[in-house]
Amino acid sequence: MTPHRSLAFACVVLSFAPCALVPDRAFAQGNRGPLANVPRLLQVLDRDGFETLQGRFLVLDAVKNACGGVIPSAWYNNVQPYMVAMLPGRVGDSPAWETTERKLSPAYFLRQDEALLLVGSTPPPMAYFSFQTFLFMRYDLDSYSYDPTTGGFFRPYEAPFAYLGDTVNSLTIRTTGWSRYDRPMVLISTGNRTTRERLRGALRAAGYPDAIVNTETLPSSLLRLGYDKGDQFLFLMRTAISFGGDAAMAEYKQEVTDPTLSPLRVFRVRPRTEFREDPLPAPVLRTRGTGRTEMDLVPTMEKLRQAILAQHAAGFDAEELDTLLPDVFPEGYPAIQRHVVYLGPGREGSAGYGRDANYLVTSWFDLPDDGFAIIYGVDHAATGKATYSSVSVYLDQKLNIGVASADSADFAGFPHTANPYLPGDTAADKFYVWQVRRDCTGFSACLEAKSLEPTCEGKVAADAPVRVGFRAYAEPATRVGPADAELVYDRVIVFRTK
Repeated sequence: MTPHRSLAFACVVLSFAPCALVPDRAFAQGNRGPLANVPRLLQVLDRDGFETLQGRFLVLDAVKNACGGVIPSAWYNNVQPYMVAMLPGRVGDSPAWETTERKLSPAYFLRQDEALLLVGSTPPPMAYFSFQTFLFMRYDLDSYSYDPTTGGFFRPYEAPFAYLGDTVNSLTIRTTGWSRYDRPMVLISTGNRTTRERLRGALRAAGYPDAIVNTETLPSSLLRLGYDKGDQFLFLMRTAISFGGDAAMAEYKQEVTDPTLSPLRVFRVRPRTEFREDPLPAPVLRTRGTGRTEMDLVPTMEKLRQAILAQHAAGFDAEELDTLLPDVFPEGYPAIQRHVVYLGPGREGSAGYGRDANYLVTSWFDLPDDGFAIIYGVDHAATGKATYSSVSVYLDQKLNIGVASADSADFAGFPHTANPYLPGDTAADKFYVWQVRRDCTGFSACLEAKSLEPTCEGKVAADAPVRVGFRAYAEPATRVGPADAELVYDRVIVFRTK
């Protein structure tokens, strides 16, 4: 994504104002910044009877790890890598708080009175960011009966990969000042009320105002906490569409993952003497939907469909794919209740499903070298139903790797892609039309259905089956993913030579 296209998305699609007045990090934080008080905070915590271990952030590239055999599947995750908190205290560390080996290095155990504490600054200007803990793995001896190449990959643990509430995101973040970017923030993630309130008090004593303190509840009613056979958690940070372009996003990720430069400090914190159990109730979830829909655009969507079919009818056979809710990976709470865990292709656990988006997919399809697919639909950011929306191309029914994507910044950067099919239609600019090909040479607004990741060489066939996924992130009015029933579903038509 070029800076020009990212600026177009920021100013035109999202209508953030004033776009020209984005503060730089030094001005936003002042000379001291929120990290300046960290030494004082650690002193207060020590005096108040807490132990602390400082962690760091790592890039978690689902495609690279899936093809490299670190994880069994990329679980249809976004094409861009996430950032994940790496907490010390595992077996082999000094000190080692945990008593059981982790099955994945960033996956950690928590004592019932323990907390993850994040201190620092919010990300620089971008379309969306969020922080969230997932229940990644759960102890279950039955996993020894699972195929070790699929569901038994982590045995004796299984992988629900289920959310534990709503995200703390760029629309909900508690901070100070007129902007939510490059501003001071704190996040407490715990399931113990006493721990949370004692940490709040320590933060106040160290000079952090209540106005910047965010909390995430880990509901003990759904979890098994402890260091022996407890659940293993994963703390993910999602970032999307930097207003400075791809180079600015890459620079930010490099900063966050460099302990000497990072604007964020992450700690695991626990009392020296274990607190009694004081469980927090399961958090109230944000309500999806406003009642306002995109249904008035259905006639234009049908006109677009007919025009696409007519343009390619002479030389190609058309296969129209259904767009469906991905029942192979349900939402997190239902997945935990129904014991839906990763058991190989077709049963994917909750696959990291988060409530900050909705998730739609097509069926798998074959794409010959001389064929192509047309993806078309509504840019949900342009209608106000999403902060941003995206389409992603996935390969291989076992590995589910994402290889290419386009989002609302790309739709803004390549405008009018639907206009040739909808001449004179005033609603045309709310729509997009992109292609999927094995080779996009000579084609614009095109996504390539091939893997360029060296780790995947020999693992993903050149003619691997293709699937397209759609996401719409965080409706501004509700600050959570939009309701499926209020959206015009994106669609795909596959064209093969007659």
